[in-house]
Amino acid sequence: MINKIETKNLLLRKARYDDLESIWNNVWKDETLASTMLWRVTDNINDAKGRLERTIKYQSKNYSYFICLKEKDEPIGFIGFIKKKMDVYEDYGLCIARKYQKNGYGKEALGAILNVVFENLNGKKFTYSLFSTNENSRKVCLAFGFKYFESRELTREHDNKKFLVDYYYLDKDMYEKEKKRPKIIKNI
Repeated sequence: MINKIETKNLLLRKARYDDLESIWNNVWKDETLASTMLWRVTDNINDAKGRLERTIKYQSKNYSYFICLKEKDEPIGFIGFIKKKMDVYEDYGLCIARKYQKNGYGKEALGAILNVVFENLNGKKFTYSLFSTNENSRKVCLAFGFKYFESRELTREHDNKKFLVDYYYLDKDMYEKEKKRPKIIKNI
């Protein structure tokens, strides 16, 4: 398991207890962010403590990370992926705090994850999903050459809201042809 990934501007690392204030203020209590994601807003700091404990436990066994600004080691989002089949992987969410969007951090984080999947894990295919209304997320995946393959209507569990999800894929050959991907400085 890779515990930390360093890129030019970011650290993708496992959650820590001292991340509570930053992740809650930057991400978890933001209703606008949650509107295009599967997760529920965390309204108060006590609930955020429980959520952080669950996150630490989950991240300890999975390819799931907080996205942190390298210069401050401050969590500004999260990213993760799961193994679906022998050499097929799927995103498990990419979220950047609104005040940090449009700085290339989503692209940098996704590039680091793609590098892990295709270079370290020898993956053959990666699928990426997004709410059909989430244009920022669409721009990030299209920047890597992902190709659309289907849309599905799903119902979000916590509020029974129906939404359309678009699915994209990138295979190893497509990834190898892409020249714009950010490089990982090191995996730890």
